[in-house]
Amino acid sequence: MDSWSDVKLFHTGDEFFASLTEDIQNAQENITIESYIFDMDKLTDNILHELSHAVKRGVSVKLILDGFGSYTSIPQILKFCQHHGIELRVFHILPYPSSWLRRMPAFEILGKASWWRRMNRRNHRKIVIIDEKTAYVGSLNFTQIHCEKYVGAKAWRDTGARMQGPAVKQLVTATQITYLRTIYKGILSWISRRRIPQTPLNSAVQLNTTQKMRKHLYRDILRRISHAKTRVYITTAYFLPKRSLLRVLIRAKERGVDIKLLIPEKSDLPFSQWAAFFLVRFLIEKKIPVFEYQKSILHAKTMVIDDDVYVGSFNLNYRSLFHDLEVIAHFRDSHTLGNMLTQWETDLGHSKNITARSSSWLTRVLAKIAFRLRYML
Repeated sequence: MDSWSDVKLFHTGDEFFASLTEDIQNAQENITIESYIFDMDKLTDNILHELSHAVKRGVSVKLILDGFGSYTSIPQILKFCQHHGIELRVFHILPYPSSWLRRMPAFEILGKASWWRRMNRRNHRKIVIIDEKTAYVGSLNFTQIHCEKYVGAKAWRDTGARMQGPAVKQLVTATQITYLRTIYKGILSWISRRRIPQTPLNSAVQLNTTQKMRKHLYRDILRRISHAKTRVYITTAYFLPKRSLLRVLIRAKERGVDIKLLIPEKSDLPFSQWAAFFLVRFLIEKKIPVFEYQKSILHAKTMVIDDDVYVGSFNLNYRSLFHDLEVIAHFRDSHTLGNMLTQWETDLGHSKNITARSSSWLTRVLAKIAFRLRYML
């Protein structure tokens, strides 16, 4: 079975991007970056220039961005990439206003509106591969909001991982499939996705490239929690799961498993937080400890189930379950477990244990409206 070696976890954007920049500087053959958000700011200005230097050394550089998450910055990134020889591909690109205006008189936009059907299918993964030997995954987008160096104490709390080993090949294949999906449509895109094998939750990499893989991934998460013996620690930025997940958490709690949930007090998506209002209150009523992170916005997506550690881009919400492409890296070594448990205690030290969830009538109304739209969140 594929596995990882030389694993290193990062719990701040400063450490994560410092390590990534060093690996970009040392790259010899190829660099592939797949990201949901790629802003144009001080951080990415440095990253882009390091990528341009890599191209001058003869390194092949591919940048695969999501058409929605990186919408506002794609025009600027495209100009930079064209000038410096970086290949830019956009996953499910959306039309820009100028193209709308040119095409509207002939109503061509209505006849060629496949982008509208695909708009809800996003690439939420964050993957970097260096020379097909070193990989980075996690929840950090390419934006300076993750780094204290640029935004001070407002920097988001995130988790990322750098690793090597045989399992990197699975991530290489995954990024190749995404690359092909930015070029081919229809049957060719469908065929390319079938190159990725099914991966149970005990594998080193979990992906949800196809609908069948999505179902397997979710069932494996339920199964792992159902069989947990000691602990289930969940950190998630957006908590909006299906009822089946709530049920297995409650049953695990009744078996004596240490169940804890860590969510943000302040969110970059308040609407999603409102939608989760009644679910969080339900868990509190069932005596499952729920903590709200106070220090800054919590954006990490991690799980510790017994002695297994999971780090990736996967949120426990409907978007990750049904719509978006996601990735999870699975670690089973004692060093990574100890690192994650230490960070867990640090995060709880910056959090508040919610013992009750009171609210105004306006909050309850907004929560009900948002919850009915949970399939889109």
